[in-house]
Amino acid sequence: MKKIFFLAIVAIFSLQACNSTKKSEDQKQNKVIALDHLLEKADQLVDQNIQIKGHVTHTCKHSGKRAFLVGDNEKYTIRVEAGGKITGFDKNLVGNTLIVTGALKERRLTKEYIDQWEEELKHKAEEDGSAESCTTEMSNINDMRAWMKEHGKDHYSIYYMEGSEYEVVE
Repeated sequence: MKKIFFLAIVAIFSLQACNSTKKSEDQKQNKVIALDHLLEKADQLVDQNIQIKGHVTHTCKHSGKRAFLVGDNEKYTIRVEAGGKITGFDKNLVGNTLIVTGALKERRLTKEYIDQWEEELKHKAEEDGSAESCTTEMSNINDMRAWMKEHGKDHYSIYYMEGSEYEVVE
């Protein structure tokens, strides 16, 4: 009788342990933010440890210290800097989907910075006649200004991640 009671207790604790492991794995999956949805709440997540999921489009071939990820619709890109357990990003990661853990960081481009950037581009185009090469940068500047106006902001935010670890997912 004592053996049956003991085995029943062990079975109950084993089931509870399995269920709690399953629950924590499910909770972990729920916390992973798809890159397509990161911008919706990025300003609230700056300097926090988060997990993001995205597809690797590029790794820096010289240092391997950066990887660039996109979402499913490829509209949103984020740069991930190697740190923590990440010693670098191998070029063979291109095309894979990663879940990256790390701190979300923000670089703010102020209106003054953007104005100065525009003046430098105009000066460069006048100096060496490279107006065509400045077209893309001027388009970026105009897009930034339009976004700032639409959102009532005095800066344009560029988000990136200081990665601490990653896993390749199927």
